[in-house]
Amino acid sequence: MKINKYVIPLLICLCLGLCISIPVTTAKDNTVHTLGSISYIQASSDTSYATDKDGTTWTWGVGQNAGTGDNYVHVSPIAFTTPSASFKMIAPGSGIYTSAVTKEGLVYSWGVNDPSQQKTSSPVQVQGLKGIATTATGTKHFLALDNNGQVWGWGDNANGQLDKSKVNTIPFYNTPVRLSGLDQVKAIAASDNYSIALKKDGTLWGWGSISSTSIAPTLLIGGKQIVSATMNYGEVIAVNQAGKVLDWDLTSGMHAPKTYTLKLPVTSTDNGSAGVIYAITTNGSVWKIDPQSNQSAITQVSGLQHIVQIASGNSFTLALDQNGRVHSWGINDKGQLGIGNPFISASVTPVTVQKPIIVQLNKTDLRMPNPPLLIQNAVYVPVRGLFEKMNANVVWDKKNKNDVSITSGTTSIRLTKGKSTAIVNGTNVPLSSPPQYANESIFIPLRFISETIGAHVNWDSKNYTVSIDTSAEHH
Repeated sequence: MKINKYVIPLLICLCLGLCISIPVTTAKDNTVHTLGSISYIQASSDTSYATDKDGTTWTWGVGQNAGTGDNYVHVSPIAFTTPSASFKMIAPGSGIYTSAVTKEGLVYSWGVNDPSQQKTSSPVQVQGLKGIATTATGTKHFLALDNNGQVWGWGDNANGQLDKSKVNTIPFYNTPVRLSGLDQVKAIAASDNYSIALKKDGTLWGWGSISSTSIAPTLLIGGKQIVSATMNYGEVIAVNQAGKVLDWDLTSGMHAPKTYTLKLPVTSTDNGSAGVIYAITTNGSVWKIDPQSNQSAITQVSGLQHIVQIASGNSFTLALDQNGRVHSWGINDKGQLGIGNPFISASVTPVTVQKPIIVQLNKTDLRMPNPPLLIQNAVYVPVRGLFEKMNANVVWDKKNKNDVSITSGTTSIRLTKGKSTAIVNGTNVPLSSPPQYANESIFIPLRFISETIGAHVNWDSKNYTVSIDTSAEHH
C-alpha cells in the first residue's frame, strides 16, 4: 500500500511534539507587522475595509456581506479579489448591500439579493454609470455622484429615497437614473430610507423618509456653510466652515442641530455608528463626542496622532493615519479590529491592524477560509485549511465543535480542543500544546511541523510569511 508522503511526518510530529520557535508580534506592535500603505478605510456594521496605494482592497470581520463570496469571520485582513476592478472607495449600506467605485470611475455593487436583480455575494458592475466620484448605499437604494456634480440613483424608491414624485409610479429603479433638482453636489450619503447631498455652495439637503412621511430634497435647518457631512440611521452629522460639529437627530423631527465646539477646528467626523461621534481636528488628533451628554463630555482619544480619516461600524472604530496605518478599537467579537486574535473580545484603546500571516506549502501560497491566528506569541493554523492541502482527509465533528479527525490510508489522528493528547490509531499520544477552537475551526500550533522530522519551516519576519517545505531535498 502506498502511503502519502505527508502522513508519516505529521504522525511523528504529533507523537514527539517537537517544535520550532516562531517569533510573532502582538497586536500592539506599531511598526513591524502593521498593515501599511493604506489610502482609504471604511466600515459597515460588522465588517472593515481598507484600500492600499497599490489598488488592493483588504477586508476583515464578517465576510458574508463583504463581497468576498464567503460566510467566514476573518480576524485578519484578507485581499479582496475582484478580477476587473480596483476600488478607490467603498460605501457599505445600512443593510446587506454595498457599492464601490473603481479608479476609472465605474461602479460595482453586491448583496445577497442585489437590487440590480443579480443575486450575488461578489461585486458586479452597475451598467450605465461612468465618471463617478463616489457612491452611497442605504438599506435597499443606491446613490452615485459623478464628476460633474450630478446625482444618480437606483434601487428601492418606496419611501421617496430616490424621487418622492415617483413613489407611486416607480417604486423601484432597476437601472440608474439622474435625480432631478440635485446639481452642483460635492458629497452624498445615505442610510436606511434617507439620502443627503452636500452642494458646492455649502448647503445640506435631505430627502426620503425617517418615519412614515417621505419628503422631496429639503434644506436641513441650519444646514448652511457645511464642508463635510455623513449619516447613519436617523442621524446626520456635519462639519461647518467654522470647524464646529453639527448633529441632527431626525428621528425626533426636522429641527436645528446640536452644535459642538472643540478646542481646535474639526475637519471631518465618522457617521456615529459606534454610538458616539468621533471628530478629527486640524492637528490630526481624534476626539469623542457623546450626543447624550453635555459639552464637558468631549474627550480626546489617546494614542492617535496625524489621523486623516475615521470610520465606524457597530461599536467599533477605525482610524487612518498619514503614514498609511490603520488603528482600531471597540468590540472584536467578529474580528472587526483586524488584530489576528479572536480571543481578544474588545480593546478600549486603539491597536494597529495587522498584516495577515501568509502560509506557503512548497513555495505555493495557501489561501485558507480561516487565516492563521496569533495566540500567546505562537502561530496557529486551521487543521482543515493546511492538512487538506497536504492530501489528508480532515473531518470536523460539527456536533460538539471540539473534535477533528485527520485520516489517510490506515492512519487516523483525532484532536480535541484544549486536550494535550492526540488519539493516534486508537492510542493516546501527548502533545506539547493543546489545539484551540475558533471561527468554527480547530487550530493547532504551526510549530508541530518541525524541520527535524522532515519538513523545513522558515519564518520570514519581513514578509510575515511561514514557509513549509516537504520536498525530497529536505527529507
